[in-house]
Amino acid sequence: MDFDPTKHIQEIEEQGYSIAEGVIDHAFCKEIKAEISRLEVIGPPAIKQSEFVGYKTLRYFDLLNEGEVWQRVAIHDAVLPVIRGVLGQDCLLSTMGTAVIDPGESSQRIHCDDALYGIGRPHKHLVCNTMWALSDFTAENGATQLVPQSHKFSRYPDDHLRGKKDHVYDATGADQNYECIQAEMPQGSICFVIGTCYHAGAANTSAERRWALTINYCAGSQRQQENLMLAHTRAKLATFPDELLNILGLASSNFGVGHINAGDPKAILSSLE
Repeated sequence: MDFDPTKHIQEIEEQGYSIAEGVIDHAFCKEIKAEISRLEVIGPPAIKQSEFVGYKTLRYFDLLNEGEVWQRVAIHDAVLPVIRGVLGQDCLLSTMGTAVIDPGESSQRIHCDDALYGIGRPHKHLVCNTMWALSDFTAENGATQLVPQSHKFSRYPDDHLRGKKDHVYDATGADQNYECIQAEMPQGSICFVIGTCYHAGAANTSAERRWALTINYCAGSQRQQENLMLAHTRAKLATFPDELLNILGLASSNFGVGHINAGDPKAILSSLE
């Protein structure tokens, strides 16, 4: 695979996103889709449906407690070099989710992935998301909408509404006049989206599913969206490869955040031996 992380890091800096085509082996895509289908047989996602997360979108979380395939997703060798180039070597896995959009799903509202930290813009890079195309992304089946160079804007798309808990967002985005493009890309591609970039899932007007993952990473100084260390038993953590443990938080950040007793947090797993 001819893959240049530097190219994608530069594109993210320039336009807020970058698409890497052909970086996920089709056999791996098939394996992940089979695992999602297995989860469907077990039961529906635990997350409550809403206008934002969708009424016809499969969003499974807590994936590292499921099949081993998710461990390989989290530390994919076409992802981490780009993420670390954007967020730093001490970046963390923040949340892993499926984003399988079924026919008839409506558009999501325009948003930014790092708005949950409540930090005013501009600010240093805190979040970088990855959209995995497990099937082709097309304009018809809900390819992610992106607002180029919006990561340079001085405000969030919903600044005037932030903090108003009773506000119901217009899922169609009808009142949001942004110049959007869609991340149309073939199966096996990954779209990197910096946390400050305006984006949204588009409506699926086709007759086919859009199979996708959203694997989200944050800077080592930030709290992860999923409480990934509490989500797994120590026995489970001890089975994970070191690189996965590092991005879960079982390693100190560049400035020493995340230590246990001023030492290596992985030492906590040695008590199992």
